[in-house]
Amino acid sequence: MRNWFTTLAAILMLCAASVAARSETLPAGEYYIVAKHSYKALTAFEYADGGTYLGQSVRSEEMGDAQIWSIAPAGGRSDADNYTIRSRKYGTVLSPGGENDNGDTGVVLSGKSSAKVAVWRLRKHLNSYGVEAGKSGTALNVTGNSMADDAYIIVYDASIDDNAQWMLYPAKERNVASDPIWENSEIDNADRLYRLVAQPPSGQEADRLRRMKLMDYQPSGMYVRKGDKVSMTVRGLTDSPDGLTTMVGAMNSYEGATEKSEPQLVKAQEGANSFTASRNGMIYFHYVDSGFNDEALPPVEIEITSGGIPTPLFIAGQTTPDEWRSMMSEYASSPYVEMVNDKVLITITRKVFQNSKLTDPSSVLDLLGKILGWYDDLSGLDGSSPLHEVSPLRMHYLQDLVSSAQALDGIYMYAADYFVGMPGENVGDLLVLDKLRHAWSIWHETGHKYQQNDWTWSEVIETTVNIYSLEAQARQGYPSRLKERDPETGKSPFDLAQRYLARKKRDFTDSTQMRLHPDDDSEYWVRLVMFNQLRQSFGDGFYPALHRYYRENPLGFRALDDQDAQIQAFVIATSTIAGQDLTRFFTDWGVTLADDTRQNLADLDLPPAAAGLSRTGLGK
Repeated sequence: MRNWFTTLAAILMLCAASVAARSETLPAGEYYIVAKHSYKALTAFEYADGGTYLGQSVRSEEMGDAQIWSIAPAGGRSDADNYTIRSRKYGTVLSPGGENDNGDTGVVLSGKSSAKVAVWRLRKHLNSYGVEAGKSGTALNVTGNSMADDAYIIVYDASIDDNAQWMLYPAKERNVASDPIWENSEIDNADRLYRLVAQPPSGQEADRLRRMKLMDYQPSGMYVRKGDKVSMTVRGLTDSPDGLTTMVGAMNSYEGATEKSEPQLVKAQEGANSFTASRNGMIYFHYVDSGFNDEALPPVEIEITSGGIPTPLFIAGQTTPDEWRSMMSEYASSPYVEMVNDKVLITITRKVFQNSKLTDPSSVLDLLGKILGWYDDLSGLDGSSPLHEVSPLRMHYLQDLVSSAQALDGIYMYAADYFVGMPGENVGDLLVLDKLRHAWSIWHETGHKYQQNDWTWSEVIETTVNIYSLEAQARQGYPSRLKERDPETGKSPFDLAQRYLARKKRDFTDSTQMRLHPDDDSEYWVRLVMFNQLRQSFGDGFYPALHRYYRENPLGFRALDDQDAQIQAFVIATSTIAGQDLTRFFTDWGVTLADDTRQNLADLDLPPAAAGLSRTGLGK
């Protein structure tokens, strides 16, 4: 595959801007100031009374000048890192403000004639900046790492955490993207050659889909040991702030995350690059297109010229069985094995793979791809608009060798941003087809990656996730787990639901009312019956439509932080999708409806749902 690296280099160089070593001093000009964790632009919103407040928002023509900021050196200062930041739309200056509702220091736009102009210090970190308030040690942050547009922009402790880092993009008009030269990345770890197509940032996708982050970094099939020097050549890299970052190790979302489990991040440049590994780990490439560049980023070519150890990497549709056997033998010095298709990456130790006796990785990748496809369908990702497209990012199943035994005590698997973590030998279950076909636990943890945060309040986190598990079960023709009887109690979830609904007083938020015994978890199953009844009553299209509804009508920052607000919004959303007023259904289930919710439902003027809806599927 070495041919495409040389023959296409000229094409890529035409796409690439000339990249020289850039001074750390930022040129004066107009910029988008973009939060690194969400890839949303700092935006000056306007109240109905004409006042302004600061939030974050996706780039849009509607927002226009409200997202553009003039950054200029603060005149007369000896420190070259001092700047003023001014709104193009309002002409006012970005400044630390007073205390907000959360007790944090807010950020405001000061008047044009303000005697004292706020000065900000720009501290470079990789491809982003900390925007520090003078020498205070505090910097622009987004409250709570929130993705919501109306999340507070505050001045808080300066750090290199993503929610305290900002990307600065020159404010240029976005050209209409032409058809891409390539649609998919190509990986050749045998010859150490890579052609990478830029991915959408995980934060943007998480916000669009209203759920956890998927992996936006791409595999190399190379392992490196601490102290090893790695050299590589990069071609086709533009001067976009998005850049290319080489990672050693996956993103640090481990259950037992520590500073030692942070990936090593190395910013790449056009041409020759080298770095010394500060830790052991697999090498990944982070190459994303934020949409804030004046045109779509071209593919980049990478050649690892020295350093690193090739790892057995099975690529679905490319690696043959003979090639796979050869890799397992030839690359025996690598402690890891990876398997990848368009939807999934699996990273496990060689020992676990060999113990699984799996001979054809494509069979596992195909089944996982099917399961994710079913979940995509249930999530209403039908391609009816860009908002409802299936994500091009992968689900990463990762063996957790980082977290301590104490952190993983009692954990079979766990879902986190960027990956699904599987402790120790448990990951082996992923590689056994018969287990995977019946593995409720794997379906369940994968489902957590699909839960939309708008209707996942605390009491239902471990309940609504099983809407997806039931989907995997039904798609394979298995009977519903809601009908299964517990061998000890002899009760099924339907029986437990009947018992709860027979109570004179019911409170859907009170788990103790749903339990047979004080220390059991019956509430998960009782609540699942209610959510399943909505699908039984209104058809298989109900949950796809509900997912689309929330993507089109996302909750704001305050509502996402308010459990009752989430519940009330869910009642209105489900009634809207059902085309019926579900007041009786939810009150039967012990959900308390606020007066405003009842009024909003009345305003929708929907016919009332059948009185016996809460008995659906329960028999007499």
